[in-house]
Order: sequence, then structure tokens, then C-alpha cells
Amino acid sequence: MFLPQGAIFDLDGTLFDSMWLWKKVDEDFLAVHGQKMTPDYTDAIKSMTWEEGARYTIDRYGLKRTPQEVIDIWFDMSADFYRTQVKMKPYAKEYLQFLHEHGVPMAIATSMEPQHNIDIVLDANGLRPYFQNITVATEVTRGKGFPDIYLLAASRLGIDPEKCAVYEDILAAVRGAATGGFQTVGIYDEISDGDWENMKKEADVAVRSWKELME
Repeated sequence: MFLPQGAIFDLDGTLFDSMWLWKKVDEDFLAVHGQKMTPDYTDAIKSMTWEEGARYTIDRYGLKRTPQEVIDIWFDMSADFYRTQVKMKPYAKEYLQFLHEHGVPMAIATSMEPQHNIDIVLDANGLRPYFQNITVATEVTRGKGFPDIYLLAASRLGIDPEKCAVYEDILAAVRGAATGGFQTVGIYDEISDGDWENMKKEADVAVRSWKELME
């Protein structure tokens, strides 16, 4: 049983099985334009900003659209997926209820884009009652490889980092939280399988299923 005094949760890949979504968005978007997604396209855009990725896509495939039009289409497609197809990981909601019943204050720290998808996915799964605050990546200057977003979330909860657990599926995020003095919980996700052995070594707790945290 893992019962911290405070809890901060990532969304994509942690509470939700959603890391497949953007690949599907790219695939469906290109299909509508008569194109097929290839590994080199995925590799090319994965580290780009939305603007850069849109411009690259337009130039590569000769699309008659503006970058903002492409971004808007991507975001609309993602919203539909979050509303209808993205599911919570098994036992994730049960664990939130478990913490809630024990009076543990909880927060979200997420890089989810666009931010209105946060509202969509929380409302679709009835999660709002569990969380005292939502902190997003644009509120801090550094990414999740640093503790900034978690420190801000913890301050809003009024809990010291050493009494608070951060739940993440990405090794770099676990490391970032650890540098802030947080307890760290590594949650397995298929997309980060290659880092799982290091996750087990570096996180204070590492589990393949949320169920393990209630046993």
C-alpha cells in the first residue's frame, strides 16, 4: 500500500493510456490528404513545436493550408479522441478514490496540449472532484526534467515536497521530480518501455499496474 501525504499526477501515459493518440492524429490527418505516415515523418516532427511541425507538414506534402489551420485541425482531432476514445489505465481511478477516501490532497501537473483537452478528459471521466488544483507546463519556464511544475503544484496544495509523491511515466520527469525532493512513483507505459529498468532503479516506487499501489 502506498499512501503519501500529498499526490501530484501526470495525465498522458500515467493516469491515461493516451500516448498513442498523436500518432493516430498524424496518421488520420495525412490519410485525409491522400498521404501515408512514414517513420521518418514521425522522427522529423517529434521534437518540433506545433508551428514548426505544421510548416514542415505543409512543405513536405504540398498542402494548401496555413500552419494555424493545420494546428487547429490537429487539436480538433485530438479533442475528439480525448472525449471518446482515451481511457484511464486499469485501476487508476480506483487508486484516486483510495487516496480520496484517506483524505490525501491531490493535484495535476501536465504538459497536455492544447489545454482545453485537460477539461475534456477530466469531465469525460468524472475526475474533477479528486483534484484541488491543475498546474500546466506553460506556467513555468522549464520542462519536466526540472522540478518547477511539481514545486508549483505542491505549493498550491500547501504540502512540502518531501511529503508529496509525484506519479509519472517518463524517466526524465521522475528525475526532475526527484531533484525537487519529491517521492517519485514510476508508472509503466509501453512508449517508455526502453527506460523501464532505469525507472525501477531510480523511482522510489515503480509499478506496472495501479493496483499494486493499493495492495
